[in-house]
Amino acid sequence: MGKFFTPSLILCLCLYLYLPLLLIPAPLCARERPVRILLYSVYKPASITFEPAKGNAFINDILLKAPTTIEAGNSLVKIKGRPPRKLARINAGSKGVWLYGGANPRRLYTGLIEITAEKNTLKIINTLSLDRYLASVVSAEAGNLSLAEAYKAQAVAARTYTIKNMRNHAGAGYNLCDSTHCQLFTGFAAIKPKAQAAADFTRNEVVTCKGKLISTFYHAVCGGRTEAIGFVWPSGHKPYLVSVKDGPEGKPYCAIAPAFNWKTRMSLKTLNRIAKALKWIKPEEEIRKMTVSERGISKRAVTIEFAAADRKVRVPATDFYHGIGRRAGWNAVRSTLFDVYSGKDYIILEGKGSGHGVGMCQWGAEGMARKGFNYRDILLHYYPGTRITYD
Repeated sequence: MGKFFTPSLILCLCLYLYLPLLLIPAPLCARERPVRILLYSVYKPASITFEPAKGNAFINDILLKAPTTIEAGNSLVKIKGRPPRKLARINAGSKGVWLYGGANPRRLYTGLIEITAEKNTLKIINTLSLDRYLASVVSAEAGNLSLAEAYKAQAVAARTYTIKNMRNHAGAGYNLCDSTHCQLFTGFAAIKPKAQAAADFTRNEVVTCKGKLISTFYHAVCGGRTEAIGFVWPSGHKPYLVSVKDGPEGKPYCAIAPAFNWKTRMSLKTLNRIAKALKWIKPEEEIRKMTVSERGISKRAVTIEFAAADRKVRVPATDFYHGIGRRAGWNAVRSTLFDVYSGKDYIILEGKGSGHGVGMCQWGAEGMARKGFNYRDILLHYYPGTRITYD
């Protein structure tokens, strides 16, 4: 037999047998990985109304034809005209369903939506594919940007963050929440074509350091220099989250951002009210003066010092930033990169940038894209010592 099977004939037979295997679909990859997102995590609704969009949607295998309200009743969900149950499952299909009601913003969601009740509030979890989720996140997080390379950088950063933090809320039955505590996810009513294209173009790409996914923190505007993570959060040193100069001296890439420079005047009355509510000072104390007692590498405030009565009170600048933002609006103190000027009954903060300042500067990414840098250049600039690999 051997004399009839020449090397060339054996090669042809191998190719004949192998070629059909090329037509077999590849195994599921990262883009098809499902993610479970907690919806309305900030609002914690007691009731929500579902309204079908253009296509068919089903609630517990029953066609959803008209707006339907679901309410929480202790540990059960109640749908009008139907017995209470522990779980309501909505198949939103590809066209999706609208969710709204009360203080809850009207949003369009696709995929599978599961609703349970806990302590008279609804727990609403949306399960969808990773890349579908990323298109929404990039639209929400980078919606003010314009260039494709900046969108691609955001897509890779968001994908890396998602995969690395898939177990953030595993104990509660979902992967991530829909607020900026994780990543902003507002559904599919306003998906930007550039965001979808960026998610598609960078499919499976992630940022790694020494073979492991990195923590791809990002923020809106660094103000000229990003900050090392240890000066913002007590999470320890990370070699890729160091202070990075954002462009040439005096000409940072992010200087193109709206409101790059900002100024806020706040009365001491308002400051004292917030400080007492947050227990920075005692109820009987009054703040007379505020200063920055410690700064980081980027010159961001690290520690704030209040002169109150006969003592001085120190507060982490990150706590100050979040505390004022939640009670006076996020435009009051846009970042911790500011100087303080005190008046008789007020303080003035003059600052630069917006956000925590760690990791990728989104408007810096836009500025780099305008200078001709591609998305890989951008990511490696803001996360030094890393690599772009495939998950």
